[in-house]
Amino acid sequence: MPPNDSGYLEPYREAVREIGASFGSLLWKSADAQVTRFDVMIDTADLHGRVIADLGAGLGDLARRLDERKIEYGGYLAVEGVPELAAEAGRRLAKVPECTVLDGDFVSDHGLFARLAKEHKAEVFAFSGSLNTLDQPEAERVLDRAWDAAARSKGGQVIFNFLSDRSRRVNENTGPARRFDTQRLVGWALDRTPLVVLRHDYWDGHDATIWMRA
Repeated sequence: MPPNDSGYLEPYREAVREIGASFGSLLWKSADAQVTRFDVMIDTADLHGRVIADLGAGLGDLARRLDERKIEYGGYLAVEGVPELAAEAGRRLAKVPECTVLDGDFVSDHGLFARLAKEHKAEVFAFSGSLNTLDQPEAERVLDRAWDAAARSKGGQVIFNFLSDRSRRVNENTGPARRFDTQRLVGWALDRTPLVVLRHDYWDGHDATIWMRA
């Protein structure tokens, strides 16, 4: 593993070794589940005309969903830490307008968010499923860095989803994904801005999404 790598990427690397850079190696349970999360993010955040950094972008599927939903974003940055997935995303997004694929590990590279904001004008920092293999303290440190970058931009935003500990399915085996303390994360967000939305109204509370605006 690269220096300072927490190991959060290893489940994805293992899947890529076994089945290649494909939808299965993203560890989503189904394509419908992925689309549901994307739609909640699209319906909650202000994405029109914005430069969106998709952290842990996988194959860049969010860009295709934005296109299907007719969201006229200002730019899409697919940031992916598994080289094989990044390369496949580059192939799939080659003809999608305003899309850039970047190799980057948002856990070990502490300067990544600042560079995305400064060099690529990122305004929205989005995490869809990509925090799931972190423990909560590490996820909060990642979100701290994302928020610091977003807060320097007028109207900067952070949006992320996670498995909620308030679910009726809390005892269900979620594999390498971990459940987070939802109340603690809402408090973390409100400590930084009053402009916070919690979405806990889909999948019967199994998942949650938090949106924050500077």
